[in-house]
Amino acid sequence: MARGAEIPAANAHTNARSLARLYGALARGGELDGVRVLSREGVTRCHTEEWFGKDEVLLITTRFTTGFMLTKPDDPFGPNPHSFGHPGAGGSLGFADPDAKLGFGYVMNKMGPYIIVDPRTRTLIEAVYASL
Repeated sequence: MARGAEIPAANAHTNARSLARLYGALARGGELDGVRVLSREGVTRCHTEEWFGKDEVLLITTRFTTGFMLTKPDDPFGPNPHSFGHPGAGGSLGFADPDAKLGFGYVMNKMGPYIIVDPRTRTLIEAVYASL
């Protein structure tokens, strides 16, 4: 029932590989296997801040673009300032880093209590960037 609901802000269902693949396409200009999934201008808008302030739903300070959350110094998606993506319930995270041309996807089967970047996810992000 829940998977059939059309809730754009709340019901992406995917695996980590596919999530990283999509964000990787966005990190590299918006093309995936020869198919344009988003225009270059659209990709630029993905990391152009439109909101910074207290989120009245999450009750924390957030930064948003149209459709994506932006990295923050106190809760980074990675070391680069143009990273954008979105956390999911319980610790999942997908993001694009256009500076590193990197897509990242992490999903898990054990819910955690963190809102933005779960410590499990942070450890993986650090390992990915250390390997570059």
